[in-house]
Amino acid sequence: MATLKDIAERAGVSQGTVSRILNEDRSLNVSAETRENVKRIAIELGYKSAFQRHRGVEAVTAFNTEQSRSVVIGIAQMYDLTQLQDDLYYMMLKNMVDAECFNNGWNTVALYRNREGRFIQNSNAKLDGIIAIGRFSPEEIESFGKYTGNIVFIDSSPDEMKYYSIVPNYHMAVRLVMSRFEEMGHKKVHYLGALSTYNGVKQLRTDPRYYYYKNHMMHRNLFDEDLVLPCEMNFRSSYDIMNKYLDTHNAPPQALFIASDAAAVGAVQSIHEHGFKVPEDCSIITYNNTAFSEGCNPPLDSVELYLQENAKEAAFALMRLWGTQRLPRKTVIPCSLIVRGSVKKIEN
Repeated sequence: MATLKDIAERAGVSQGTVSRILNEDRSLNVSAETRENVKRIAIELGYKSAFQRHRGVEAVTAFNTEQSRSVVIGIAQMYDLTQLQDDLYYMMLKNMVDAECFNNGWNTVALYRNREGRFIQNSNAKLDGIIAIGRFSPEEIESFGKYTGNIVFIDSSPDEMKYYSIVPNYHMAVRLVMSRFEEMGHKKVHYLGALSTYNGVKQLRTDPRYYYYKNHMMHRNLFDEDLVLPCEMNFRSSYDIMNKYLDTHNAPPQALFIASDAAAVGAVQSIHEHGFKVPEDCSIITYNNTAFSEGCNPPLDSVELYLQENAKEAAFALMRLWGTQRLPRKTVIPCSLIVRGSVKKIEN
């Protein structure tokens, strides 16, 4: 079995650095390239996670013993390949799920939408479980059921009495964002992002980030519709809405909460093209903490959602389904705010 020492020697870093990277320690000051290199080497060497060794190895071993073949997990995603290019978060989450399955010795196959909008697989492999990433319609969820009843959802919870699900703590995330702005003297905080999103059964409802932002501002008698910049969670939409705002106001918002790194890309580019700087002219906090917020100039404060933990919990849920614990559970993953200095302190 591969060890931390094996990975460290291949990567040219210390064992302590390897351990902190694999445990998603965001306070560790290393480049994104080093992080990715260490994770890649760990996968190549078949490094077994502590999760597998200590939390579920007995269940997996017992399940594998009953099989005459390898475990196969289907991976379904809300977005297609074109949409994934605009949202690094879901691409990273899918990669984390693949890596966790690999660490557990499971094979994965991708599920794709057909022309009727139902998910199919391009192989004849018997699926032992499905991990569905994002939000899906009732018809899409029904199409999962023809392959297996062992279905786990990440980032949505369509039926809490039927399916295991892993979701972020949106309330906690927005509370961290707004508290940071207030600590730095900002009261008039703008929101840029989607106002509505699809829930677990693909019905439009208020986006939870906007919902908690609005509640927070209303509770302090600070909410104003003019503070809201609605856009889709992609580059083009956020770029256009920020261009429109800057052309109208001749200055960016003093404080801006952007609901996704995918939307932050366009907004930040527009701000820079108009000759303004972050955080001197516009303090920004984003959501998702992808490579964009870390590599942006300057790096942006961002909400960390712990994708690796999401992937581990999804794998653990499958282990429960294979065992005796069939009653589903909804797991809410906490988050943290990574502070990089993109919020300017002001004196009120």
